[in-house]
Amino acid sequence: MREKVRNLKKEINFFTNPYTQLEILRNSFAGEQCYILSCGPSLLETPKKKLREKLSGKLVFTVKQAYLEFGEISSFQFFNCNNFTNYQNKDTTIIISQSDALPEEVAKTHIWKNQEYDLNFLLKDNKIKENKLAKKLNFNQWCFSNRLDRPWGPGVMSETVLFFAEHLGVSKIRTIGWDHIDPKEENRKIKHFYDNSQRPSEILFKANPLDTSELEESIELSKHTNRWLSELNVELEVFKSDKCFIHDEVKRFEL
Repeated sequence: MREKVRNLKKEINFFTNPYTQLEILRNSFAGEQCYILSCGPSLLETPKKKLREKLSGKLVFTVKQAYLEFGEISSFQFFNCNNFTNYQNKDTTIIISQSDALPEEVAKTHIWKNQEYDLNFLLKDNKIKENKLAKKLNFNQWCFSNRLDRPWGPGVMSETVLFFAEHLGVSKIRTIGWDHIDPKEENRKIKHFYDNSQRPSEILFKANPLDTSELEESIELSKHTNRWLSELNVELEVFKSDKCFIHDEVKRFEL
């Protein structure tokens, strides 16, 4: 896996045209299983050593700070302009940024600074509520085979990460740490696996707490995402945890 990703990274960086780069990556992992490690609290329910050993040699996506714990097994790393930390560039990880509604150069100058990455995608129509993916459910329109810009999901998982897994041609997606929070809780501050630790020591542009409607909307979106992927013969499963509030229709798995 590491050698394959290393070669793909070299190949896409030979070109500057993002359409060419995406065409190189299209179906490059056809039929494979993809694990996505995100920043929710369920990420730490499995001992880190066991998780690293279990996923070694597999196609692994990391999202934001999950890379700090599992960078050595990460094939693709994703980040955007919220909760930003600098991530070390490596020749065995393809790093993908999402500049949200900011021009790429503005994000680089004011947020990411010296962060290196291989691909960047711009989020379109940020904060225009009626255009949310959660409202329109127009998934096929936003496939990377059709366009570069990203919908407002909300959330980078729904905007870029899951679409990217589909673009690579995987047949199964398993997520750990894609949790959301209980909409019945009064405190709707987003929970992360690193909240009770000293690491990372600096996180820039922290995300705001979600209101109840946006949270419920995000959970409902996970149901429709599952249905869309199923139509494409892609299985979606989330890690079984009492900390995970992804819609019940999405199948759970255990390690």
